[in-house]
Order: sequence, then structure tokens, then C-alpha cells
Amino acid sequence: MEGKDVKEMQSSFSKVYARKAQLTDRFYLHLFALLPEVETLFGGDFSKQKEMFAAMLTYCLKGVVNNQSLTLAGESLARTHERYCLGPRETEIAGRAMMAALEDVLGPDLTPEQRVVWEQAIASVMQLLQPEPQSNSVPHS
Repeated sequence: MEGKDVKEMQSSFSKVYARKAQLTDRFYLHLFALLPEVETLFGGDFSKQKEMFAAMLTYCLKGVVNNQSLTLAGESLARTHERYCLGPRETEIAGRAMMAALEDVLGPDLTPEQRVVWEQAIASVMQLLQPEPQSNSVPHS
């Protein structure tokens, strides 16, 4: 992420961080509306999941300045979500749910420039959730 993009994103950090619980609730609301079949994966009470989501969001927000931290956050997310076999469809929908949640929470405070940068950052994180392609080649002896 370029310096100007980082500055643009950072300009909304305090608002996002202050509303991370609301953002988390809105994310899951949108996710379950767009992808209802995943709701059963969370059981009845997913308060712990919401806490983990908010913690990872905070880590990602802080890691935007440092691409290495963002990559580590993405790798951690990929390991955590690996058992769900998420494909491009699911990660694209999760990205849309996250963007919709940001729009809900920030409302008119989300500038068009910030929206573009957030979309790029979310797409990057969602890409990190994709499993690495497995090589089907057999090693030669």
C-alpha cells in the first residue's frame, strides 16, 4: 500500500476503532444475509468469535502501515479459516460484507477516497484467505 493510501486509511482509523463492536455486529449481519449457510458454523452464541474478529480487525488496522504485519495477520486468518475450505466466492462475499459494515458504521464520514483504499485493503486480506494452490506434479527422482 502506498504512503498516500496509508494516510487516507489512517484518517478513518480512530472512527473505525471506536466503533469496532458495532462494525463486528454489522459484518456478521451482512455476512449471514449474503451467505446464510455459514451461520451454522458459528453455533448459537458466537460472542467469542466477535471478540476474535474485533481483535483481528485491530491488528489489521495497526498492520496497514507495516505490510509485514498485514501479511502475518492474513496468514493467521488463512490458518484459522483453512478448515472451512473458503473459495473465491466466499471470500468475495465476506469482503462485500466487510465493506457494507464499514459503510453502515462510518456512513457519510467514509469519503470516496477512503472507500477505495478500504476496498483495496479488504481485497488484499481476502486474497490472503485463499488457500495456496496445491502442486499436482510428482517430484522427479
